Amino acid sequence: MKQIGLMGGTFNPIHNAHLAMAAAALEQMALDEIWFMPSKNPPHKSSRDIVSEDLRSDMIRLAIQGAPQYIFSDFELRHEGTTYTAETLKRLQQEYPADRFYFLMGGDSFFQLETWYHPEQIMKLTTILAFSRNGETDRQMQARADELAHRYEADIRLLSMEEMPVSSSLIRDRVQNGQPVGALVPPAVEEYIRTNHLYKGSVTT
Repeated sequence: MKQIGLMGGTFNPIHNAHLAMAAAALEQMALDEIWFMPSKNPPHKSSRDIVSEDLRSDMIRLAIQGAPQYIFSDFELRHEGTTYTAETLKRLQQEYPADRFYFLMGGDSFFQLETWYHPEQIMKLTTILAFSRNGETDRQMQARADELAHRYEADIRLLSMEEMPVSSSLIRDRVQNGQPVGALVPPAVEEYIRTNHLYKGSVTT
């Protein structure tokens, strides 16, 4: 049985904080693998500023190359229509019944989890690994974890990572304004963004 961490999201683009979360989960939970699973049509985000799935997938592959425990997964991309985490977890459980899945999320998503599609199914099907990403205090994170555990009998683990003030939207804004992003993304991703003229004001489809 494998212990597999899932990193879902738009990855528009993938950045160093994503990789730091993955590394922290791998170490603190002794996971076997981390699967990076880009969304096809993320239900919580407008598609207006999202580059194509092929471009986002390429950047993920570049970011994780040379790290054998990091796996690119097109599991959600293979399914048509809007992708919901609850449905993805059901399909994963059906296809990989012997494995155990852990779902990584930052503090912002963690506090909004009850607004997601069928949050009770998400918390039934997976262990939540939550990180403080946007200044949430340990006390706030613990209170939220206790609340969700009581309400849904959820298995929630609070993990720690170095605070990194980086987001995909910040990277897109900096690229559009001609500012460097080398400190925010892996070098290969920075080069890919530059070579393919991404985030310059018009979305590549």
